[in-house]
Amino acid sequence: MKVNGYKGFDKDLKCRGMQYEVGKTATYNGTVSLCNSGLHFCEHPLDTWTYYKPQDGSRYAVVEADGVADKTSENSKRVAQSLTVKAEVKIPALLKAAVEFVFSKVKTTTGDYAHSATTGNSAHSATTGAYAHSATTGDHAYAATTGYSAHLATAGASAPSATTGQSAHSATTGSSAHSATTGKQCIAAAFGNQGGAKGAIGSWIVLAEWRDGEIKHMGLARIDGKKIKADTFYVLKGGKFTEAS
Repeated sequence: MKVNGYKGFDKDLKCRGMQYEVGKTATYNGTVSLCNSGLHFCEHPLDTWTYYKPQDGSRYAVVEADGVADKTSENSKRVAQSLTVKAEVKIPALLKAAVEFVFSKVKTTTGDYAHSATTGNSAHSATTGAYAHSATTGDHAYAATTGYSAHLATAGASAPSATTGQSAHSATTGSSAHSATTGKQCIAAAFGNQGGAKGAIGSWIVLAEWRDGEIKHMGLARIDGKKIKADTFYVLKGGKFTEAS
């Protein structure tokens, strides 16, 4: 069985000591077993961050997996007999793919002011209307929105998205779209113009600063409670993390 997905690597495009190359196929000779043996990948783009974090200089790629085992983990991690590295992707493209993935897996709400929320583990939530909020509370659960103009935590032009579960990442790509997480070991990323992000102690925020329609600065910071406060929205100004008004 072939499955398309995403894989994280270290800065040298290695995973657990194994060297990968774009355009080539890596093969495991032996019995594959999830989390034990074989070549691992993720179906959800942001699940790669659980294993290879952006702050470590990690790299990411689109992969085609063959000989995929039926067993799945608590998130979207899978194991395969072989992996073909199709193309390397940067974080903005990974975020776009993450939003598309969430929308492909859930029944979305589409009207203005239409809200969506989930509470189960790995239960995703998505909305597309203006001022339409999206929220999740389960572990490994993701939220995405594409509507215009709201506040709090979002993945569209200002329409909120929020997660509270452990390792439940939040990503936004729209203008003035904020991203918020409250769980442990989470990443809140906002790549839209004037986007903000916040999270809990020990989590990470990733931000972009735009000028003249282009990304001028990228910033990544760990929430330590000192330089970067917990539960406080930050934006990037002049390449520096600044508390949002």
